[in-house]
Amino acid sequence: MQAFTSLSDSRLTSKFALDSQSVGDLRAKLGRDPQGATREVAEQFEALFVDMMMKAMREATPKFDELESESVGFFRGMYDQQLSQTFAGGRGLGFADLIERQINQFNEQRRSVLPIIEPPTSSEAGKPPAMLAAPAAAPAIPSGPAKSSNAEQFIAEVGEHAVDAARSLGVSPHLLLAHAALESGWGRRPIVNEAGQNSHNLFGIKAGRGWQGKTAEIVTTEYVDGVAQKRVERFRAYDSYDEAFADYARLLNQRYGEVVGAPDAKAFAGELQQGGYATDPQYAAKLTRVAEHRALRAYRTV
Repeated sequence: MQAFTSLSDSRLTSKFALDSQSVGDLRAKLGRDPQGATREVAEQFEALFVDMMMKAMREATPKFDELESESVGFFRGMYDQQLSQTFAGGRGLGFADLIERQINQFNEQRRSVLPIIEPPTSSEAGKPPAMLAAPAAAPAIPSGPAKSSNAEQFIAEVGEHAVDAARSLGVSPHLLLAHAALESGWGRRPIVNEAGQNSHNLFGIKAGRGWQGKTAEIVTTEYVDGVAQKRVERFRAYDSYDEAFADYARLLNQRYGEVVGAPDAKAFAGELQQGGYATDPQYAAKLTRVAEHRALRAYRTV
């Protein structure tokens, strides 16, 4: 009886599964209170998944009544939809909890995005504002007025770690720092694990099947045929920035050898994009632009 009560009190089960008005109601609630509607969105997605699973089970079940009318199948489908919604509105399979956590994590990352770009010089007046990529080549975000102190704070924290890595690649340290700034939003969008701990992964390096170290999973943006798509990806995690820069240098030496000895930002960024480092079609242009930031001048050797 207790289980039945909890199901009947659910927000999902309070409406008919085929009620089109519920979609409008949910959209309106998202507009008024995005945070409060997160749970309902997650439950709706779980209900859709359960419904798909039940349809697949129905199709895999042999039919013994050859005279069964089409209306029987129609009403059975309606019943399955309502049952899926009722099931997801209770304890469900746990997918709603996972989806809700991912949505909240993504929203937290969006709220922390504060891109920092050097203000245009007099010769650049009138040009569109520069744009930075979010972690792992996410869509660019228009910049506002520069806040150089934030950029300088980031460089002060990680700048020295780039020197040895740059020496092993034969490039200027400011190029590595520009790449770290682009991928991490000047340190304002760190890749964190489930416990909220910093992975020190400043370069958005993913953890492939051969990676044996620590990992962190986050929602990121990938471009497929030029179209941005949200995905949950697994990234490498390190214990320090020294470890992160060293692994980054090894990766570039092994897989992106053309960047070794790059004479300037344009060549460095172009070879990275040509080698497939990121899926963002504007990645090289963004990296070249970030490399011009005044906070990087102290580490510029070319």
